[in-house]
Amino acid sequence: MAEIQYVTIGRTRKAHSLTGELKVFIEERYLEDFMKNERIFLEIKGVKIPYFIANVRGGGEMILKLEEVDNRDTATLLQSRDVLLRQQDILPDHEREYEMPEEEKLEYGHLAGFMLVDETLGEIGLIDEVLEMPQQEMAFLKYNGREVLVPLNKQFISSIDDQNRRVQVDLPDGLLD
Repeated sequence: MAEIQYVTIGRTRKAHSLTGELKVFIEERYLEDFMKNERIFLEIKGVKIPYFIANVRGGGEMILKLEEVDNRDTATLLQSRDVLLRQQDILPDHEREYEMPEEEKLEYGHLAGFMLVDETLGEIGLIDEVLEMPQQEMAFLKYNGREVLVPLNKQFISSIDDQNRRVQVDLPDGLLD
């Protein structure tokens, strides 16, 4: 049986109210997936545990009520956790009801928040954001205490590990000097 692939779509924040609700942040591009699924997964001690959604309310910061989480203590154990969906629960683009915002159409836009790892230098840093430049997309991040731009293109990227949120690159010597 093939191993199930998971996609991180957001994070739980703090417990909210005494009835076991949680504040939750969901990445904008996964909002529709989140709202159309009745179940999410939270990673606890390395294990992905399914939770059924009882209800969601609120606009900017959403309030999530999970089935069988009915008090603040239980909810507190679930705060600051990645919210995951199975890859098969993510809608294909042609089934989406709303159009992606223009900045989400960047080929490498989803890499914001990933760790950039060079084959020679090792971990360079977390990608703060992906910027569109006239010639190509660039990863904007901090390296050795200063802000740097690293070109994101097929020549430099060796592999992208969505599961562990890592981008393996082979950068030319001197690019970060």
